[in-house]
Amino acid sequence: MGIQRQRTVVDPTSGASRQEVVRIDEDSWLGRNHLYVQFGLFVLGLAARLLLVNGDRIALGIFLLATIACAILVGYLYSGKSWCHYFCPMSPVQTVYTGPRSLLGSQAHQSRPGELTQSTCRTIDSQTQQEQSACVACKSPCFDIDAENTYWKELKKPGRRLAHYGYLGMVIAFYLYFFLYSGNWDYYFTGAWAHEEDVLYKVADIGFYLFDTAIPIPKWIAVFLTFAVFISTFVFLGSWLEKQYRSYQTRRGQKVSAEQAQHIIFTVFTLASFWIFFSYGARPSLNRLPSFLVLAINALIVLVGTLWVVRTLRRSKVRYEREKVSLSLRQQLQQVEIPSEVLAGRALDNLSVDEVYTLAKTLPNWSQESRLKAYTDILADITAHHEVRIEESCDFLSPLRQTLQLTDSDHFDAIQFLAEHQSGPFDPDTRSANDRHVAPTIAFSRRTARTMPYRSNPPR
Repeated sequence: MGIQRQRTVVDPTSGASRQEVVRIDEDSWLGRNHLYVQFGLFVLGLAARLLLVNGDRIALGIFLLATIACAILVGYLYSGKSWCHYFCPMSPVQTVYTGPRSLLGSQAHQSRPGELTQSTCRTIDSQTQQEQSACVACKSPCFDIDAENTYWKELKKPGRRLAHYGYLGMVIAFYLYFFLYSGNWDYYFTGAWAHEEDVLYKVADIGFYLFDTAIPIPKWIAVFLTFAVFISTFVFLGSWLEKQYRSYQTRRGQKVSAEQAQHIIFTVFTLASFWIFFSYGARPSLNRLPSFLVLAINALIVLVGTLWVVRTLRRSKVRYEREKVSLSLRQQLQQVEIPSEVLAGRALDNLSVDEVYTLAKTLPNWSQESRLKAYTDILADITAHHEVRIEESCDFLSPLRQTLQLTDSDHFDAIQFLAEHQSGPFDPDTRSANDRHVAPTIAFSRRTARTMPYRSNPPR
């Protein structure tokens, strides 16, 4: 509709002013802590279901309309998919069940530069009738552009463990509360909870009924108490299992990074939550089906979860980064005359990621100058398409430098070359405000500090 809140921005250099849609800054409190906000709203939403929404159609209608109104309001206040990225209570659930990549999802990091990947915001060009990007950079990294990139970059984000481990606690707590409230499972599996009357007046009723004994705790307190116990328990359990897994692997002589251990336990918790959720979700309706259909659905749930976990457990950040760079490296190798006996009759495009790296490392007729030029082109390529920030590129391309037998100094020489020649992300018309500051700063440091190599992380 084009109706959005805008603010006036003044260019500090030219003094010219322009109107732009308000964007949530990644360094703002909300940008850093949105997972806490989203998970908190998720907890409130499930509590509302148990207390009011499940048994009252009017409460359900108000709940859905209020959610739609909130999404519209956020869409007016902020640019792009800010509702999805920063406020939507279901966003953490999507993150949990997708993991580094979904079962049938495309591999965005191996797409060619300029391609529209996954759920990138897009529009139709009125002249060519072709899809084109409509991204307004409301969030970076963006889950809809490259889900796996977002997964690895936000693994240590505040609230990440709460959202992931706490979600399994919420799944168990939500379904278990039907038993804790009624004292048996009949209340849930018969669907009686969906046809209750006067639910508003039952909010203060007895909240627990265990071992034929009513426990005098109001229902609204009992719901939040159940959630709090299970969330905190599983957050603690997940963090503890990460440490135990690393200790176990160390005893076996196989060191595992904290990042990879977190990924492994995340995957296990996701599988558990998936199986539990779909084992109980909609069962009052599914159990009315013929037995063979129920068994088929159960088998499908187990199969899908197993396929996903096999696909996910083997992933690592290092592997992802190697695959991300391999496309650019492959393009550089196509410009080199490779002896036919080296490829053994195979095409370069048919080589695996590891084979491409091995070829780049052992190619005999690739001079040092050619390697540096190829590295510079790859650096320009990945930064030009905002796949990696300039200040992050040194660490990101470290494995590639080892493969090409280049040094950190070569990396900053490449940045200096690109900055001086105003190419790619260093072009004033295309680079971000942050890159416009970072690139010349690095180049200047390399020109003026010849006595000590520049490093992205200065010594403390």
